[in-house]
Amino acid sequence: MFIHRRGHSTFVSCRSCGYVITCPHCDVSLAYHQPHANARPTLRCHYCHYTQVQPDGCPNCHSAYFKHFGSGTQRVSQELAQQFPNLRVLRFDSDTTRTKGSHRSLLTQFAAGEADLLVGTQMLTKGIDLPDVTLVGIVAADGLLHLSDYRASERTFQTLTQVAGRCGRGDRPGRVILQTYSPDHPVIKAVQQQDYETFVQTELQQRQSLNYPPYGRLILLRFSSANPVAVQKAVERVADTLAPLRSQGAEQLGPAPAAILRIASRYRWQILLKLPADAIAPSLQLPSPSELRALCPSDVSLTIDVDPLTIA
Repeated sequence: MFIHRRGHSTFVSCRSCGYVITCPHCDVSLAYHQPHANARPTLRCHYCHYTQVQPDGCPNCHSAYFKHFGSGTQRVSQELAQQFPNLRVLRFDSDTTRTKGSHRSLLTQFAAGEADLLVGTQMLTKGIDLPDVTLVGIVAADGLLHLSDYRASERTFQTLTQVAGRCGRGDRPGRVILQTYSPDHPVIKAVQQQDYETFVQTELQQRQSLNYPPYGRLILLRFSSANPVAVQKAVERVADTLAPLRSQGAEQLGPAPAAILRIASRYRWQILLKLPADAIAPSLQLPSPSELRALCPSDVSLTIDVDPLTIA
C-alpha cells in the first residue's frame, strides 16, 4: 500500500482557536509522529528535522483539544491495525529504515511471508520484485498530482505507474486500487488505462505552449541567507541586471519568495528565467555566474540550476 507521506498526520491544529503548530526554523507546520499507540506523540519538521514533544495544551489559547489533519504511513498502518487486527503489517519508509540493514531486513521479512501487507512511501516504487504480490493500493493519489511544479503531472504518472508495477510480477495476475478525488483528471485516467502515449502527447503540448523544457530552457537562480533584508536586496540587484534579457526573447519570473520562504532559519528567494530553445545562440548575452555572484554579499548564497528538476 502506497501513500506519498511518511508520519502520522500532516499538521496539528487546535480545535478551539485554529492555531497550527509550526516549526520555529521553517515556515511549515510540524508533522505529527506516533510510532505506536503507547508512544509519546512527537512533532517533527520534515525539512530541518527539528523535533519536539506535542504540548499538552495549545500554545495560543491553552486548550487541550487538538485535531490531526492529513494522513501518512503511520496513520494508515494504525487504521489498518484497528480495522483488521489479524493483518500483519510492515511499515516501509525513511523512519523505519534509518538503521543499517533495516531496508533489507524489512523486505526479507515481507518476501518470506512474515507480513501480509507492506505500507510505504516512494521507497516502494522501484527495485522491488516480489512475485507473490498480487494487490497494490494507492492512498490519496491527489497529493502528488497537485504539487506546485510544472513536472507534477510527469512525476505523478511515473510514480503511480511504477508502484502499480509492483504487483502481478509472478504467475498470478495483479490488481491495483487507486484512491483519488479526481477520477476524471487526464493523468489519473492515463494511469488507469496504462496509456503512456496519450499522456506524453498531452503533456508535451502543454509544455510547448508554456515554453517549458524540452521546448525551452529554464535557469533557476536560488538565493538564501539568514538575513531577510540582505537576501531580498541581493535578488533585486540581480533581477535588475537580468532585465535587459527580456528584449532578447527571455522571460523573467520574479524575483519572488520561494514556495517555502524560510527553511532552517534561512530566507529563500528565487528568479526563474525562461529562455528560447536556441538560448545558446550568441545573440543572447547571459551574465556569467561570477558576475551574478559578485552582486551578492558574503552572507547571501546563490545557486544556479539549469533546467531544474524542481522549481518549488
